[in-house]
Amino acid sequence: MRGPLPTAVAVALDMALHRAPTTALAVALAALVAARPAPARAQIISPGELSRAHAELEGMRNCTRCHELRRQGVSRELCLACHEPLATRIAAGTGFHSTLAEEDCAACHKEHFGADFRMVRMDSAHFDHGRTGYDLEGRHGEAECRDCHRAGAVADPAVRAFKQSAGALGRTYLGLPTGCVDCHGATDPHSGQFEGRRCEECHDPGGWEGARGFDHDRARYRPLGLHRWAACSGCHPPLAGGAGPGAGGTARAEAVPERGDGGSPGAGPALRYRPLDFAACTSCHEDEHRGAMRGACDDCHSVRGWLPVSPGNVEGRFDHAITGFLLEGAHREVACASCHDEARQAALVGILIRFVAGTEARAFPHPETGACASCHMEPHDGVFLDAPGGGACTSCHGQEAWLPADYDLARHDREARFALDGAHAAVPCASCHGDPSGAMVFALGLPSCADCHRNGDPHGEQFRGRECDECHSVERFAIPDFDHGRTAWPLDGAHAGAPCSACHTREAMAGGVPAVRYRPLGTRCVDCHGGGS
Repeated sequence: MRGPLPTAVAVALDMALHRAPTTALAVALAALVAARPAPARAQIISPGELSRAHAELEGMRNCTRCHELRRQGVSRELCLACHEPLATRIAAGTGFHSTLAEEDCAACHKEHFGADFRMVRMDSAHFDHGRTGYDLEGRHGEAECRDCHRAGAVADPAVRAFKQSAGALGRTYLGLPTGCVDCHGATDPHSGQFEGRRCEECHDPGGWEGARGFDHDRARYRPLGLHRWAACSGCHPPLAGGAGPGAGGTARAEAVPERGDGGSPGAGPALRYRPLDFAACTSCHEDEHRGAMRGACDDCHSVRGWLPVSPGNVEGRFDHAITGFLLEGAHREVACASCHDEARQAALVGILIRFVAGTEARAFPHPETGACASCHMEPHDGVFLDAPGGGACTSCHGQEAWLPADYDLARHDREARFALDGAHAAVPCASCHGDPSGAMVFALGLPSCADCHRNGDPHGEQFRGRECDECHSVERFAIPDFDHGRTAWPLDGAHAGAPCSACHTREAMAGGVPAVRYRPLGTRCVDCHGGGS
C-alpha cells in the first residue's frame, strides 16, 4: 500500500499506536480495509507511508526496528540505537535533547504521514537556544538558524557520517562546534599575533569591532591623555607588506580605517598589534620639527595635547637651519614671536607675515619664506621691479642690517639715468631721495639743477631762462674760469686783476632776497668808482 492515507485512517492509526492499541486498532484496521480495496499483505497493519528519511524501513519485517512487541508507540531505545550521535549527546548530558523530560520520541517526531512529511517541526521564533548549551547573545541572536546550521559547518564526524548516509546533512541541527574561529573562518584575523589566546579575551558577541574586553592598561604600553581616545588603527598599522612599527615603519593616525563591517573578523586589513615599537613619540608620530629640536618631545609637549607649548621651552633649543631658513644677521636677534605670533606683528613697522595654509593653529605657525617680501612690506612702491635682478631686495640689502645698502656709485652710474659726477658723488642719498617724512623716494624723473637745488634762485632771477650749466659745473659751484669777455664788459688793464666782489656786491633783490648782483650793472667809471668834485 503506497501513497498518502486518508485523514481518518491516519488519525485512527495514530490512536492505535499511541493511545488505545486494542479498541482503536480494530477501528483503524476496519477503516483501512474500507479505504483500500486490495491491500498488499506487507502493509495491511501499517498506519501509513514512512517519511523519506526512514524509507528503507518500509515493510512489515522492519516494524520491530522501531516498535517493540506488546509495547505502545515507538521505542526510545530503538530510536537511539539508530541515532547514535544523538544518543551520545544525551548520555553526556549535552545538547537540547538532554534537557527534555519527555522520553517518547514520537511526542515530537511523527511518522507514517508520507514521504514528504516534516518530522522536525520547530518554532524558531520561540525556540530557547539556551537549552542547547549555547546561548545566542549579542549579534548571534540576530542570525537566522541556517546562517550557522549549514552542511559545511557540521564538524562532529559522527554526525556528518550519520546525516550524510541519510542524505540529511543540510537539514540537521546537530554537530556544530562552538569556537569563534569554527564559524568565523579558519584564517586567523590577527595573522598569528595572538596565538594561544582565546578570542573571548578581547571580543564578545556584541560585535567584533572595539574589542570591548581588551584592557589596554594590561598591555606593555599604557595609553594616557589623548591616547585613550585614539582609534586602534591610529597606532596599529596594516600588516600588509610587513609595514608598520615592528617592521621598520611608523604608524600614522589617519592612515588606516577601523577594521570590521559589523563585527565580522577579516573585513578590512589585519592590523599589527605586536610587536610594536613605542619607545619614543616618533615611533608613532611624525617629527613635526624634522630633527630640529634637541631633546625629547615631552620636554615641550604633553599627552594631554600637542598645545599649548611654552615658548621658553623652545627658544634656544631649536635648530632653525633645518627649516630651510637660516637665521643670519639681524634675523638672528629677532624674537620667535616676531615671525610666529600674528598678534605680535601688529606692532612691527613694515612687517606683514603670511603663514603657510594649515599651520595657522600651531604653536609656531610656519611663515612663508619664499622671498623677503613674504614678510617685509615692499618699501619702494615697485620702482625696482624692472631693475636688473628683478628687483630682489638682496640685490641691494643684506641680512646684517637694512642700511647701508649695497648700491654704490658705480651701480648708480651704470643702472640709474642720472650719473653721479663731480660733487654729486659726495652727496648723501637722502639729499636727493629723501622726503620730509624721512622715507626714501626713488621714483624720480631725470632731474634738472632746480629739481634738487630748491632753496630759491641764488641769483635772484637775474638769469631767468638760462641754464645753470652754462656757467657752473658739477665739480663745484664757484666759477674759476668764467670768460668775462663774453659779457658786455671785457676785463682789461687793471680791471683784469680786480676780484669779482669788487664789482659784484651782495644786495637785496626783488622781494628782498639777498643775492650777488651780476646784472644789470652800470658800465661808466662813476658807476663803480664814484664821481669827484
